[in-house]
Amino acid sequence: MTVHIFITILLICIILSGTQGGIDAQEKKPAMQNTNNALSIERAEIEAWRSLIDAAPDSLRIANGIRCVDIGGGMAINFQKQPVPLFNRVIGLGLTEPLTQQLVDSIKTFYSKHEKYLVHISSAMMPVNADSLLIQNHFYLAGAWERIVRKSCPLANDTAEENIEVQLVDERLRENWVKFLIDTYGFDFYWWPRAFAVQKGWKHYVALRGTRIIACRSFFMTKEKTVFSGVEAPVPGVMTTNYAPDFAIWKKAIQDDLQEGAVLFVADIELPDKEKNKEAYEGFKQLGFVIPYTRYHYRL
Repeated sequence: MTVHIFITILLICIILSGTQGGIDAQEKKPAMQNTNNALSIERAEIEAWRSLIDAAPDSLRIANGIRCVDIGGGMAINFQKQPVPLFNRVIGLGLTEPLTQQLVDSIKTFYSKHEKYLVHISSAMMPVNADSLLIQNHFYLAGAWERIVRKSCPLANDTAEENIEVQLVDERLRENWVKFLIDTYGFDFYWWPRAFAVQKGWKHYVALRGTRIIACRSFFMTKEKTVFSGVEAPVPGVMTTNYAPDFAIWKKAIQDDLQEGAVLFVADIELPDKEKNKEAYEGFKQLGFVIPYTRYHYRL
């Protein structure tokens, strides 16, 4: 076990030691500890996005103006021809260096095609009033996601969902998975998922009812064995109110990745609730997740 992995496990165990089994917010921790935890968490998403963009065919990059740049210790993602916030975001800021006016100016300069982009802000960032700096620059709060994490403990309940079968996407399922993903999101990115279907570090799962795909989700494992999950369809809570297929995928993926030495799982609840009483919270609680912080979205 490397020193890095040992430290990651230790930090996450510290986070989880104060919970009572629920998916609880953890933003009361000391600032330095909170920042260190967030750095491991956010780097997993940064690496996953970099891998996704690296997998994009040159024709897709040129047609959509796809690019990314390291900025302020984080990453700015840009799809110039797809101005939606999903593909135009700044992630991982303020964790290795504080957010400054110079960085804000650099972000504004980077997004030069009137994209509707987001800057993610969390309590783990430096300085503590990072959101105030964005507000001074005419950014406004435009939503939030709950960042959720899970340590490397076995599942408390690994019972399979009734009438739902989960399979790892292989060559036999690849075309059906690509079609389902494209049809669900409505983006004309056919050659992109085909490319990252075989990208190193990625695994893709589908939930089936009979022979019909009803949900999918992808997982990226870093060299440090942190697993970031995204590219889910339909997005639970946003595109569908049925969480069962997604939770079935999570159970299978967690079991598989634990066998490969995963030390941490990272994802988001994309439709947060102040009272934390929606179905997503209870479901992720049962899967062993906690909330280290909320990521707030700021837009111009």
